[in-house]
Amino acid sequence: MGALNNTIIGDIYMGRERTAALGYNSSVLSIATASYPVIGGALATFGWFYPFALPLLAIPVGFLVLFSLRNPEPDNMETLKEYAGSVFESIKDWQVLGLFTGSLVTFIILFGPLITYLPMLMDESFGASSLLIGLVLASLSLITALTSTQLGWLTSYFSEKILIRMSFVLYAAALILIAFIPSVWLLFVPMAIFGVAQSLNLPNVFSLINKAAPDEEHRGAFIALNSTVLRLGQTLGPVLMAAAVVPLGVGGAYFAGATLAGAMFFVAFALIR
Repeated sequence: MGALNNTIIGDIYMGRERTAALGYNSSVLSIATASYPVIGGALATFGWFYPFALPLLAIPVGFLVLFSLRNPEPDNMETLKEYAGSVFESIKDWQVLGLFTGSLVTFIILFGPLITYLPMLMDESFGASSLLIGLVLASLSLITALTSTQLGWLTSYFSEKILIRMSFVLYAAALILIAFIPSVWLLFVPMAIFGVAQSLNLPNVFSLINKAAPDEEHRGAFIALNSTVLRLGQTLGPVLMAAAVVPLGVGGAYFAGATLAGAMFFVAFALIR
């Protein structure tokens, strides 16, 4: 799903419209990310098994897509071997490798310092309740959703490449702030900064990957490879940050994440041109 929706957006829209549409898609995903713990928790109050009924909502959505989506389907006469060879040749481009690296780093710092270690930090340093931890994490997604809706306007003033570079500066700033935050309520400030960074980063990365595909027949493979890289970052994030947490405590994850984000700024400046 994650690969297909971005591919279809790339098939339907072009140029700045594509970036704006990807921004709206990111906004919808962020709203869902913020709301599903609340919805699941509310349903669980009636019984532990009720949240597992939520996937039933996919059935009417599936029929809606089946009968209403009008998407131009590209023709591809290549064999699977030829197709894979064409994709492999195309991804050897330095800019494509830079975009994939950016996706990897983004999900390492999202699922390392933020998703995994922030609840631990809030519990150990501030004795925060589960509700407050959930609200702080949800605020990140809500800020991402709000800012993503303005991406079309932002790209009329700044290129996608500049916005991606800016996002890694904001990531580093947010993580450093978390490491030194004196009050649990002030955590909403770095969460807002991180949320803005997310909205500047991921939709623009998807837009440039759409552009980097040699033709529409290979766009799906490019997006799918990027989705694989995202999941790799999601898997590696908690493990890699643990290397800093063990000697330095939970706060070490934020210094490590900020260092990684700062390094990615220079990689983006060198490769995503």
